[in-house]
Amino acid sequence: MYSELIEKLNPKPTFNLNWYKNEDIYSDGPIEDTIIKLIAENQPEDYSDAILNHLSWPTYYYLTHIRKNILNWYPFAEDSSVLEIGCGLGAITNMLCDRCRDVTAVELSKRRATAALLRCRERDNLEIIVGNLNDIKFEKKFDYITLIGVLEYQGAFANTDTPYLDFLVEIKKLLKPNGKLLLGIENKYGLKYWCGAVEDHTGVPFEGMNQYTLSNKKIRTFSRKELEEMVKDSGFKNAFFYYPMPDYKLPTVVYSQEYLPQNANMQNLRPYYIPNNSTLVADEMAIYQDVIENNTFEFFANSFLVECSDAEDVGKVTFSCFGTERQKKYQIATVFTEDGTVEKIPLHKTEGAEHIQQIVKNSAALVKAGRDVLPVTVQDGKLICEYVKGELLEDRVLSIYREKDTLGAYQLMDKVYQEILSSSEQVNAENNIFYTLELDREREVGDYGPILRIGYLDMTLRNAFYVNEKIQWFDQEWILEYVPAGYIMYRTITSLYQMYPWVEKVIPLEEIGQRYGLMSAWKKYEWMENLFSHMVLDTSFAIQSQAFRGVDREACLRNIKKLIGME
Repeated sequence: MYSELIEKLNPKPTFNLNWYKNEDIYSDGPIEDTIIKLIAENQPEDYSDAILNHLSWPTYYYLTHIRKNILNWYPFAEDSSVLEIGCGLGAITNMLCDRCRDVTAVELSKRRATAALLRCRERDNLEIIVGNLNDIKFEKKFDYITLIGVLEYQGAFANTDTPYLDFLVEIKKLLKPNGKLLLGIENKYGLKYWCGAVEDHTGVPFEGMNQYTLSNKKIRTFSRKELEEMVKDSGFKNAFFYYPMPDYKLPTVVYSQEYLPQNANMQNLRPYYIPNNSTLVADEMAIYQDVIENNTFEFFANSFLVECSDAEDVGKVTFSCFGTERQKKYQIATVFTEDGTVEKIPLHKTEGAEHIQQIVKNSAALVKAGRDVLPVTVQDGKLICEYVKGELLEDRVLSIYREKDTLGAYQLMDKVYQEILSSSEQVNAENNIFYTLELDREREVGDYGPILRIGYLDMTLRNAFYVNEKIQWFDQEWILEYVPAGYIMYRTITSLYQMYPWVEKVIPLEEIGQRYGLMSAWKKYEWMENLFSHMVLDTSFAIQSQAFRGVDREACLRNIKKLIGME
C-alpha cells in the first residue's frame, strides 16, 4: 500500500526484504499509517509544525526530535558501522547516519520499516532489513550495536528458559572485537512506576514491582542489578550505566554512574506522562530530593542506557544535557567527559557553528571588560572548557536563603549586580533597546536605570561559580545591545524565584525587585523576556511538549481518595 509513496519519493537507502515473512507481528495499529503520511509530506526530521497541526500523543512521541537525545551526544567513531536493532519508525536512524560511516537497521514490521525508509530517504549510507533478527545472516560484524527498547520483548519471541540472556549472547557475536552494545530499557523499579504510572508495555500499574505477575504478556524489564548481571553473564567484560531522564524515550538530561544528580534541581529535566492520569498517586518530582539525599537515585532512575563492551574505554562521557527546545541553530548538547572537560556540541553542525563562535566572542569580550570568565576554546566545531568542581553561585545563594540570612543574600546579590554593571560600558538612555523596539513608546527614561552597550543576558546565578568569595562566569550565550542593566538583573532574580518558589518566603519578590529599581519597568521586562524567548525557542515545540508535561496533582488526590474509599 506504500509502493506509490516509495516510488514518488525514491528513497536512497537499500530496502532489504529478503528476510521478511509477510507478517507484521508487532504494530501500534492504524496510527502508523498517519505517521507515515506525515513523514512523506514533510522534509526529513522537519516535523515540528506537523506535530502541532496533528497534536496527539502518538504523533508527538514518534516524530519529536527529543527521541534522538538518547544517543546524539555519544562519541561514535566517524569511520564506524552500526547495527540498529529495532529501528521502529526511524526515530534515531537519521542521527546514526549522520554520525557513522554506515548503518544497518533491522525492523520486524514492514510498515514500521517503511516509515524509517521514508524518514531517512536522503541517506545513501543506510540499509534497512525487514525481518526477525534471529533469522538474518549478516555478512559483517559491527563497531556498534544499538538495542533501544527491544530487549524487554524477547520473552515473546523466543522459546528458551532464558530468552533475554540468550538474546544478548547472540547479539555479542555480531560485534567486532572491542565493539560496543548500547542497550536502552526501562527500570522496573523506576520512580514513576512507584508513583502509579502504568507499566510502559503492559499498561498495568505496579506491574514491575509485582514481578510481572499481573498480566499475561511475556514482556519484562529489569532492576539495575539484574541488568548488570545479565550483561556480564552474556560475556561482556565491562558495563557502564547511564540514567536518561525522565526516561530513555524522551530524555532531556543523561546522568551516569560517575555523575549523579546532586539535588532535586536536575538540569533540563522535563518530566512527562502519557495522557493517562487514572492511576497516578504521587508527583515524582517532589520525591527526588529525598531519593538523591539517601543515595538511592540509581535504584529509582526511570531508565537505563548501558554501554557494554569487552574494551575498557567505556564511560568516556559522564553527563549530557540538551537545549532541544530551541530553534535548530541554537540547539546545543552540553557534555562532560571523563578526562575533565566540558564540551558544547551543536546538534545541527551546519546551523550551530555560528552560535558556538558567538559564545567564544562573548567570553572574550567579558574578559576584556575585566570579568573573570572560564576560558574556552573551539576544537572540531565543539566549544571546549575545563570541568570545574566549584560551588555554583546559585547553590551559594540558596544556602544563604535557607539560613534566612537576608543581609547575606542582599550582599551577594549586590555583588552580582555590580558584576552586571561592570560588564560593559554604559550609554545614553536614549539608546535604550526598549525604545528602538518600541516596547516603551512613552520613553519613561527614569524607569530603567543604567543602559549597557552590550548586555550579557546569561549573567545569572546558574551560570557562575562562587569560589573564594569571587564570581567566575561561564556559558555566556546571549547578548543584546543597548539593554538596561536592570533587565539582566530581572532575569537573574526571576530565574531563581521561578525555579525555587520557596525563596519568596525569605525575601519577597517585590522587595528584592524594589532594591534594584526594577518594579517600575517590571512589565516591560516581562514583554522583553517573551520577545527573547520567541527569538530563541521553537515555539511550536514548546506548545507540543507542554501538552504532555508535568503531573496533575488533583488527579493524584482523586486517585488516593478512591483507594481509601472516599470516592
